[in-house]
Amino acid sequence: GEDKKFPYEMIFRSIMTHLMDSVTNEFVFTKKFFSSEIRTKSNSDATSGTSEVEINESRDRNTFDQIFARTLSLLLEQLENYLFNCYDCLALLLMIKVTHASRRIMHYDRKIRVLDNFFHRVTMLLWPRLKMVMDAQLRSVRNTNASRLGGIELHPHYISRRYAEFTCSISLILNKGNAVGGGGGAVSGGHKRQQLGGGKDRATSAAAARDRRLNSNAGTQVDIDAESRASSGSSIHGDNASTSSSHRGSAGDMLVNDLSLITEETICLLDRLADEHLLSKHRVIFLINNLDQILQVFQERRVQGRETTRFVDLLMKQRELFVEEELLQSYSKMIAFIQQTESHMSSRNTGGGKLDLNQTVVESLVRDFQMNWKRGIEQINHDVLTYFSNFRNGMEILKQVLTQLLLYYTRFQDIIRKAWRNKPPAFCKDLVNTTVILAEIKKYAQ
Repeated sequence: GEDKKFPYEMIFRSIMTHLMDSVTNEFVFTKKFFSSEIRTKSNSDATSGTSEVEINESRDRNTFDQIFARTLSLLLEQLENYLFNCYDCLALLLMIKVTHASRRIMHYDRKIRVLDNFFHRVTMLLWPRLKMVMDAQLRSVRNTNASRLGGIELHPHYISRRYAEFTCSISLILNKGNAVGGGGGAVSGGHKRQQLGGGKDRATSAAAARDRRLNSNAGTQVDIDAESRASSGSSIHGDNASTSSSHRGSAGDMLVNDLSLITEETICLLDRLADEHLLSKHRVIFLINNLDQILQVFQERRVQGRETTRFVDLLMKQRELFVEEELLQSYSKMIAFIQQTESHMSSRNTGGGKLDLNQTVVESLVRDFQMNWKRGIEQINHDVLTYFSNFRNGMEILKQVLTQLLLYYTRFQDIIRKAWRNKPPAFCKDLVNTTVILAEIKKYAQ
């Protein structure tokens, strides 16, 4: 009556919960109902060497097959039909988690193993499909280009947010055991997916409580089913900070390895998109904005690991490049003079030569800085606020640019002092005190 639609993985969890409850009830009933008959048979079979445990297990299996064989076949057929057109990595991974949690409930809570073969067959359907979809994702990122993705601007591109949301969802599902039982909605393609833990009925709440209890005993890492390793086809080469080292060689490692490959291909894609800009400064700005957006999503989702470290390192390198590009725009002559003179001073120390500076050139640099340094800082502040959409990221970059400017000017003053130690020239009185520059910097960096 309410005409509500739910994601398939949510329906799948409800089916698994109902199946486990039905199997448990039937198993307990048939075990009690046929117990007297088995005791009579066990006395007659004792002389043949067949133990009572083996007789009970065989009886339980035969009875279960007679009752549930058609039901399980229908469920497997329906799942297989759905998987033919399923390209949702997160849905597949969630169903794998649900299957694993259900198996643990039947094994350790209820001590019932008649569904082992069913869980195995479900797993063997889900893992190969997930591998195929992840490979398709990888090929898509590898083969795309700027013409397929629309216009490229300086501000963050939507592809970086999609990657960040996808990576966070995979990591959270893998590492959060309670994401299956309740809460922890997955996000994909820039929009929130339906949370699996959103049901209000008592059966759903009970299943969520069981899942949380089991996963609290098993830890927060995914314990991949042993039989799923046969369907993986490959294993990870290397370790990952966000996954357990006990999964090496398992299907879980295969997934983490595919995610690492998608990360590297995404970085290459961002480089290709950045190359669409003609100016090197604009390329750096584009990369900073996109790397910062990815890290911002990681921080919001509280995702840590090798991917986070990788993007932090890349962001730091691009910030350093932007600092030099921005300072060269207003102070290129002074920076070039500092670099050339320091190189000459270094060779003089090794060769014993004398430092000889052109006083006219140095004087022009001193007076030019005295007249334009405030205007240059204003221009830097304006550029940073214009280029970077994230205010916090922009303020960090602004502090870095202004600090580097102060360091350059301090090195410039040191060169002048070393060149004219005994008798400073008259233009030295026009040197701006570093404390004055620092006070001006604080106005913008607050």
